[in-house]
Amino acid sequence: MGLIHYHAIPKPTSPEFQKSGGAYINCWIFYTWQDGAECLAKFEVEKEWIITETDEISWVELEDFIEDEESKEYFLQAQTDGGCFVFHYYPLDAEDADEDFELENSTTNNQKITRTEH
Repeated sequence: MGLIHYHAIPKPTSPEFQKSGGAYINCWIFYTWQDGAECLAKFEVEKEWIITETDEISWVELEDFIEDEESKEYFLQAQTDGGCFVFHYYPLDAEDADEDFELENSTTNNQKITRTEH
Protein backbone atom coordinates (compact mmCIF):
# COMPACT_ATOMS: atom_id res chain seq x y z
CA MET A 1 0.00 0.00 0.00
CA GLY A 2 1.20 3.49 -0.80
CA LEU A 3 1.36 6.12 1.94
CA ILE A 4 1.89 9.61 0.56
CA HIS A 5 2.23 12.73 2.70
CA TYR A 6 1.43 16.09 1.08
CA HIS A 7 1.32 19.68 2.22
CA ALA A 8 -1.39 21.56 0.30
CA ILE A 9 -3.42 24.74 0.20
CA PRO A 10 -7.10 24.86 -0.79
CA LYS A 11 -8.08 25.97 -4.28
CA PRO A 12 -10.34 29.05 -4.42
CA THR A 13 -13.19 26.72 -5.45
CA SER A 14 -12.66 24.42 -2.45
CA PRO A 15 -15.12 24.51 0.49
CA GLU A 16 -12.06 24.83 2.74
CA PHE A 17 -10.80 28.01 1.03
CA GLN A 18 -12.40 30.43 3.52
CA LYS A 19 -11.81 28.15 6.52
CA SER A 20 -8.33 26.69 6.24
CA GLY A 21 -4.89 28.03 5.48
CA GLY A 22 -3.83 24.59 4.33
CA ALA A 23 -3.47 21.00 5.37
CA TYR A 24 -1.07 18.18 5.80
CA ILE A 25 -2.67 15.25 3.99
CA ASN A 26 -1.91 11.57 4.52
CA CYS A 27 -3.05 9.48 1.56
CA TRP A 28 -3.37 5.75 2.09
CA ILE A 29 -3.80 4.13 -1.34
CA PHE A 30 -4.42 0.42 -1.82
CA TYR A 31 -2.97 -0.29 -5.24
CA THR A 32 -0.71 -2.94 -6.74
CA TRP A 33 1.95 -0.56 -8.07
CA GLN A 34 3.56 2.34 -6.23
CA ASP A 35 3.45 4.62 -9.29
CA GLY A 36 -0.28 3.98 -9.63
CA ALA A 37 -0.86 4.72 -5.94
CA GLU A 38 0.98 8.03 -6.31
CA CYS A 39 -1.06 9.00 -9.38
CA LEU A 40 -4.37 8.18 -7.66
CA ALA A 41 -3.45 10.13 -4.52
CA LYS A 42 -2.40 13.18 -6.52
CA PHE A 43 -5.52 13.01 -8.69
CA GLU A 44 -7.85 12.91 -5.67
CA VAL A 45 -6.07 15.64 -3.70
CA GLU A 46 -5.76 18.01 -6.65
CA LYS A 47 -9.54 18.08 -7.14
CA GLU A 48 -9.77 20.73 -4.39
CA TRP A 49 -6.19 21.35 -3.25
CA ILE A 50 -2.92 22.70 -4.64
CA ILE A 51 -0.06 20.48 -3.57
CA THR A 52 2.83 22.65 -2.42
CA GLU A 53 5.10 19.88 -1.23
CA THR A 54 5.36 16.11 -1.23
CA ASP A 55 6.77 15.33 2.19
CA GLU A 56 7.16 11.57 1.86
CA ILE A 57 6.19 8.61 -0.27
CA SER A 58 6.49 5.13 1.19
CA TRP A 59 5.27 1.62 0.60
CA VAL A 60 3.80 0.17 3.80
CA GLU A 61 2.44 -3.10 5.12
CA LEU A 62 -0.04 -3.75 7.95
CA GLU A 63 2.81 -5.08 10.11
CA ASP A 64 4.31 -1.57 10.11
CA PHE A 65 1.42 -0.39 12.33
CA ILE A 66 0.96 -3.22 14.84
CA GLU A 67 1.35 -0.82 17.79
CA ASP A 68 -0.26 2.23 16.16
CA GLU A 69 -4.03 1.67 16.29
CA GLU A 70 -4.97 4.92 14.53
CA SER A 71 -2.69 4.30 11.54
CA LYS A 72 -3.76 0.66 11.49
CA GLU A 73 -7.39 1.83 11.19
CA TYR A 74 -6.52 4.05 8.20
CA PHE A 75 -4.60 1.19 6.57
CA LEU A 76 -7.55 -1.20 6.96
CA GLN A 77 -9.99 1.45 5.71
CA ALA A 78 -7.88 1.93 2.58
CA GLN A 79 -7.72 -1.82 2.10
CA THR A 80 -11.52 -1.96 2.19
CA ASP A 81 -12.34 1.18 0.17
CA GLY A 82 -9.29 1.56 -2.06
CA GLY A 83 -8.05 4.68 -0.30
CA CYS A 84 -8.22 6.74 2.85
CA PHE A 85 -7.32 10.44 3.01
CA VAL A 86 -6.63 12.05 6.38
CA PHE A 87 -6.51 15.86 6.45
CA HIS A 88 -4.78 17.77 9.24
CA TYR A 89 -6.09 21.31 8.66
CA TYR A 90 -4.57 24.47 10.04
CA PRO A 91 -6.25 27.88 10.33
CA LEU A 92 -6.03 30.72 7.83
CA ASP A 93 -3.69 32.76 10.03
CA ALA A 94 -1.31 29.90 10.92
CA GLU A 95 2.34 29.95 10.03
CA ASP A 96 2.27 26.81 7.88
CA ALA A 97 6.05 26.83 7.51
CA ASP A 98 6.41 26.24 11.25
CA GLU A 99 7.03 22.50 11.57
CA ASP A 100 6.10 22.60 15.26
CA PHE A 101 2.63 23.96 14.51
CA GLU A 102 0.97 20.55 14.32
CA LEU A 103 2.51 19.45 17.60
CA GLU A 104 1.71 22.64 19.52
CA ASN A 105 -1.83 23.40 18.39
CA SER A 106 -4.92 21.45 19.30
CA THR A 107 -7.01 23.13 16.58
CA THR A 108 -5.89 20.62 13.97
CA ASN A 109 -8.84 18.63 12.61
CA ASN A 110 -8.76 15.19 11.07
CA GLN A 111 -11.14 14.18 8.35
CA LYS A 112 -11.25 10.77 6.76
CA ILE A 113 -12.43 10.57 3.17
CA THR A 114 -12.59 7.22 1.46
CA ARG A 115 -12.70 6.15 -2.16
CA THR A 116 -14.71 3.13 -3.15
CA GLU A 117 -13.34 2.57 -6.64
CA HIS A 118 -9.78 1.66 -7.59
